[in-house]
Amino acid sequence: MTGRVPESGDNERIIILVTGANRYFCLLFNLPQATLSTPKPTPRFTTNLPPAHGSGLGFSICCRLADDFLRSNPASRTLTVIFTTRSSKKGSDTLRRLQEYLENSPVAKNGGESSKERVEFVPENVDLANLLSVRALSRRVNSSFPKLDSIILNAGLGGWTGINWPLAIWSVLTDLVHAVSWPSFKIANAGVVTDPQTNLGSEEEPRLGAVFCANVFGHYMLAHNVVPLLRKSRDPNGPGRIIWVSSLEATVKMFDVDDIQGLKTVAPYESSKALTDVLTITSELPSSAPWVRSFYSVDDNRTLGSESTSKPVADTDISAENKPSMYLSHPGICGSGILPLTLPFFYLMLSAFWLARMLGSPWHTVSTYLGACAPVWLALSSQSTLDDAEAPYLENGGGRVKWGSSCSRSGCEKP
Repeated sequence: MTGRVPESGDNERIIILVTGANRYFCLLFNLPQATLSTPKPTPRFTTNLPPAHGSGLGFSICCRLADDFLRSNPASRTLTVIFTTRSSKKGSDTLRRLQEYLENSPVAKNGGESSKERVEFVPENVDLANLLSVRALSRRVNSSFPKLDSIILNAGLGGWTGINWPLAIWSVLTDLVHAVSWPSFKIANAGVVTDPQTNLGSEEEPRLGAVFCANVFGHYMLAHNVVPLLRKSRDPNGPGRIIWVSSLEATVKMFDVDDIQGLKTVAPYESSKALTDVLTITSELPSSAPWVRSFYSVDDNRTLGSESTSKPVADTDISAENKPSMYLSHPGICGSGILPLTLPFFYLMLSAFWLARMLGSPWHTVSTYLGACAPVWLALSSQSTLDDAEAPYLENGGGRVKWGSSCSRSGCEKP
């Protein structure tokens, strides 16, 4: 449960990297496990959310990985969850909360004291809007771990600055389910960029969209850099998996191919998630094959901190046995706290989500623990289970699947 590397065979050790576990929110219900104690200057991204508000999805993914692993794996296997936060302080706090969760989890208690020793949480720091930070994390992970079985690309930036309250109230009163599934009342600025990535200065450096970088490009770069570890994954759940966490709000109308970074739109979050869908769903198409091969063809030594003298991995070296798989998921609609709301309005939002579920919506998971169902299922299931689940779509001429967390009115979940 600490940063110590467990001494077990690589095939009996599952290692998963989860981004965006730095924020924590305590939901008071529906958590089936232990309760969690231009002329103008270009705008740049800053964040100033209250401490109690945050993206609890990444934290819940870590909790659920531990629970579902202990439920479904033999005692000989161990789990290492590498989770990222934006600072060492947040990492330490998240580690403490995860250890408290594991200590009180009914699943771990039912398995005895030895069950808790089979799960290890390892904190790492990264700012996905800072490419040097992403590169540094890549080097640390490549040099510290023998493999990666899955990487769950969850961290996200909403970029919203407020709510159009008259429109929000009208939408909820007249079309509740649609309003809280595909809301049109969130306010965001267009053209928000990251801080300079180089020493060239903001005048010479190409603009890099803040939301685009945090949600897509930073993850893309990180996943590319850890491909050498993903290629080393074998049974029980190999080959390695790249699991993107998208959104139910990602629709085609939100994405403009001429504005790939979403700098011109006032819906940069939705644009970035639509781009995530496009990248993942088209990854198996013949037309995208050259770029996908390039993404997977990375020198095993390139991210270790020194210039490599070896050649990049040839396409012929990437076989079906070691080629990572790419999957797409979304958490449904849950109270992650990514939207900046004061506490009373946050609970009103959760109430609206719950009412939408009572009206028949399968996507309003409300709880981030339920929202973690799909990405965790994709990370821990055997390859044969995932292949069998996707087979009906492929047999009927369909393409890749976007797996979403859903639940019944009573909160019974399924991916």
